[in-house]
Amino acid sequence: MAFIITENCTGCTACIKRCPTDAITGERKLLHVIDPELCIDCGACGVVCPDEAIYDNEGNLCEMLKPAARPKAYVDLQSCVGCEWCVWACPFDALEMVGLKSSGHFRVAEVIAKKCVGCTLCELDCPYDAIHIFRGDSDKATARIERNARFEEEIGVRAAGEVGAPGSAAGAEASDDDEKAA
Repeated sequence: MAFIITENCTGCTACIKRCPTDAITGERKLLHVIDPELCIDCGACGVVCPDEAIYDNEGNLCEMLKPAARPKAYVDLQSCVGCEWCVWACPFDALEMVGLKSSGHFRVAEVIAKKCVGCTLCELDCPYDAIHIFRGDSDKATARIERNARFEEEIGVRAAGEVGAPGSAAGAEASDDDEKAA
C-alpha cells in the first residue's frame, strides 16, 4: 500500500519536490495525488508536509520534521568499497565519491546533506550494506558519525576529536557551515 494524500492538502508542492520517483502530481494550490504504482514508501514527502495531509503505508499520519531531524543517508566508511551503486541510484545527486585524505585508500561515498531527502534508494541499491537512512536527530545517526570518526582516526585520516566525517550528513553540513563562516 502506498502513501496517500488527504483533502487537507493545500497544494504547496513541497512533497512533489522531494519525491524521488515523481509519484506525486498536482497543481499549485490544488489537491495532490500519489500514484501507488510509482510510490516506493520512502516517506520523503511526509516529513515536509505542513498540512498534515500525508498518511504512510500503514495508515499513520506523517509528522513534519525540522530539517535537522529529517532522515538522511549516512555512509559506513568501514563497509563502503567505493562501488558507486548508491551514487548512481540517487535521483537528487546527493552522493559523490571522494578520496579519504590518505594515499593508500580508495574513494568512498559522501553525502551532500543539503540535497539528500532520505528516500532510501541508495540504501536499497548498496550491495555492501554500507549506507543507511537515519533521522538526523537519532542515536543511530550520532553513532554512525562517531564510528566513522573513530575509523578515520585509526587509519590516520583525521586528528583525534576532529568534527564531521566524510560519508556522514553531519560532516557535509559542518563543511558547509565552515565555508559560510569564512
